Amino acid sequence: MHSEARRLTAPLYEGIFHACRRIVGMDGNHPRVGMAPTSYVLDGRTYSLTSGGAEYAFWIGINGPRLFFIAYVKDVEQDEARQAFSFCFGGAQKVGWEMNYEPLDNGVSIWASCMTDRNRPLSAGSPSPAEPLQLTAEGEFWATDIAMMVQSWVRTCERLKIRCHDLEPAPL
Repeated sequence: MHSEARRLTAPLYEGIFHACRRIVGMDGNHPRVGMAPTSYVLDGRTYSLTSGGAEYAFWIGINGPRLFFIAYVKDVEQDEARQAFSFCFGGAQKVGWEMNYEPLDNGVSIWASCMTDRNRPLSAGSPSPAEPLQLTAEGEFWATDIAMMVQSWVRTCERLKIRCHDLEPAPL
């Protein structure tokens, strides 16, 4: 069952990877993007981006219709992070993301969750495990939405010179 769940979520993770490759940093360049499978509490992917000479990492997890986003920023306090990223994540909240800021040693954990529509699958295709699945229009929407959220987050970090704590490194 676990491998079937991975097969069903793989198109969204790949879609997020490709959407993040289209992000534009403050210097006008596209970041280098890496992705690696992880297994924290949930199976997911750690994405790493290099933009403007700095590295940024975030984690995406999927549990049925619920999406999760986690990033760790350093050298900021909880209220400072909430204020710094309020505009950045304002659009995400309009489509259902619930943003949370938790204090860490020397930083803040920014984590968010969002419910997708159970009746609109994110991927579709053949029930045969040998044939790859494709993103649906709903899956494309969420992959693009996450990439837009990440672009805003990276640009805010670049502008305010906020750096990230390491997650599990994803190969570039």
